[in-house]
Amino acid sequence: MNTKNILSITEARKKIFTIVDSVQIANASCTLTERGESKAIVLSMKSYEALTKKQNSAFILSDGDKNKYAWRNENQIFSKNLIIRDESRVVYLSENDQNKKYAEENLIKAQLYVQLIEKYNYPLPLVEFGRYVKVGPKKSKHYIEADIIINDENGNVEMIFETSPFCDYEENMDRIVADLFSLADSVSWVKKTKYLVYYSRLAKNGIVQEKILIVDCSKFNTFSAWKKSGRPGEKKIPQFEIKK
Repeated sequence: MNTKNILSITEARKKIFTIVDSVQIANASCTLTERGESKAIVLSMKSYEALTKKQNSAFILSDGDKNKYAWRNENQIFSKNLIIRDESRVVYLSENDQNKKYAEENLIKAQLYVQLIEKYNYPLPLVEFGRYVKVGPKKSKHYIEADIIINDENGNVEMIFETSPFCDYEENMDRIVADLFSLADSVSWVKKTKYLVYYSRLAKNGIVQEKILIVDCSKFNTFSAWKKSGRPGEKKIPQFEIKK
């Protein structure tokens, strides 16, 4: 059972020793508020160490609407969408999941997000979940959501991921890869994006199937050039490499 207490910072000043004792219970925490707004969370050292060792145990993540953000830290923006990760499942909850295909794509996106951290070892602060990017001319009002973005330590975009329902993967390929090129043009400021990744996944009867297309931006500057070359691509997502 989770134990969660909410206290104002003013009240917490008077009860600091009581708060410290109360959060020693497993899964207990205390939220400190100021004028009704959450400002900090008090955890036991044991809970804190468990979180830092297993960063991907639970995420509350954004998919673009800043008006829905509950709070943020310097590395990740938090909102009403929820990814829960435990040893057996990945669950993605969103207000927009009434549409079956939209729900499937969101689940694929959540599963990919967890894999990038667990399997491919990308540090959590470098992995962005859902950024809306303005594409086209300077006065354009057209936005495309980049499903997942991998940044380097300096904030340059290294990889952009777009997902699709498994059954629609081939049908959607040209449209989504064209969107990926548009996204790369819009986010490449100081440094050019390295890879564009189109991804899908299906888990059935314990068997996982993946469809992966990785376009190397050092070989193709435009969607047209990539298409004319026969739509080439790799099928292996690069592992995170620590730069020396």
